[in-house]
Amino acid sequence: MKKKVLVIGAGAQGTVISWVLTRADDVSEVVLGDRDLKRLNEVVETNKSKKLKIEKLDASDVNGMVKLMKDGKFNLVVNATLSVFNNQIMEACYEAKTDYQDMATNEHFPEGDRNIPVEELKYAKKWEGASLKGLILAGSDAGTTNVMAKEAADELDEVDSIKIKDYAITESEKPIVLWQPQTYLEDLSSPAVIWDNGYKEMPPFSGEEEYDFPLPIGAKGKVYYHSHEEPLVIPKFIGKPVKYVDFKMGEPMTMLWKSLVDLKLMSEEPVKIEGKEIAPRDVFLKLLPPTPSAKQLVELVKNKEFTSRLILTVDVDGKKAGKDLHYQLWTEGPNSVAACERIPGASDVSYATAVSGAIFALMMLREQVNHKGVFPPEVFNKEERDIYYKGMGEWDIKIHKKVGEVIN
Repeated sequence: MKKKVLVIGAGAQGTVISWVLTRADDVSEVVLGDRDLKRLNEVVETNKSKKLKIEKLDASDVNGMVKLMKDGKFNLVVNATLSVFNNQIMEACYEAKTDYQDMATNEHFPEGDRNIPVEELKYAKKWEGASLKGLILAGSDAGTTNVMAKEAADELDEVDSIKIKDYAITESEKPIVLWQPQTYLEDLSSPAVIWDNGYKEMPPFSGEEEYDFPLPIGAKGKVYYHSHEEPLVIPKFIGKPVKYVDFKMGEPMTMLWKSLVDLKLMSEEPVKIEGKEIAPRDVFLKLLPPTPSAKQLVELVKNKEFTSRLILTVDVDGKKAGKDLHYQLWTEGPNSVAACERIPGASDVSYATAVSGAIFALMMLREQVNHKGVFPPEVFNKEERDIYYKGMGEWDIKIHKKVGEVIN
């Protein structure tokens, strides 16, 4: 039976997800929804698949989305827009009785409840009762990283620590932001939650660590605690007790971002200037260029004005049969040039995130995800992980694993 998908958001992620899904034989139609008609038409121009349809859509309009979902009889809705719309899209999916998938959360500990680490999980019981599936945090990080963490945890008798790192090297002649700037800068300037036998908050840019990254980076780089979802959900869903989980991020420009935070340019507190009050963050976000459209990125790569390379690593320490073991897992995917050649308009970052999101979506459509309710991908068993790895490999994203005994 052919499947139909609604992808909400025509940005960097929606561009790649719609490309991968329209190339799947068992997907008959992909509707890409956004309120920006120019972006929608540019995606159509670069995608060129007859399976791709576009629809003007407002992600804040629950009733409008419910009507579209019911009329379209979609098998799955993929939320590839800003995470501030998670609640509205999930409410629409529930009313339309349509399965849901997203790649990021908007709120940690909604209403201060430490038993609900991310906002989507407040719907868990209701969705399970309705036999609906809500696969959340299903991108690269979070997403790929969670699956890699579960891979190691399943092979260990006891899990001591899970340490996740995201590192990228970007070279560009002009300022460029590959991820939605508002989300990225909010994460940078927010306290980072880690798991240390319980949730703890760490200051932004603390926990400096120099890490020796394997190929394709093949160099040392500095990383810092970063506000991210993995330490929130992994301790709850990994399937066995874990003492410590953290997430760190870095790039050669990290200290520039730190300077912006230190200068309070990320502050939401209004500053009075010539009788007017304005928040520094609002000024900075207004001046920051948006993420490049698909057509713009193709031109940047074609003119050799931009290159980038991303790696994700997961280090897991624990015990098996009385031995102390160390697992290192990492990703190897296309750089920005190769990514854009494979999927016009993709960067290495959007490729890694959205190809992963598309593979998760195909698993949902093919009924290869055997869970109900609302859940992140670290619930996957070995069979599900193998399907995921195979799908990623078909799009040139490899997952490497190295295991060694720790001699004390």
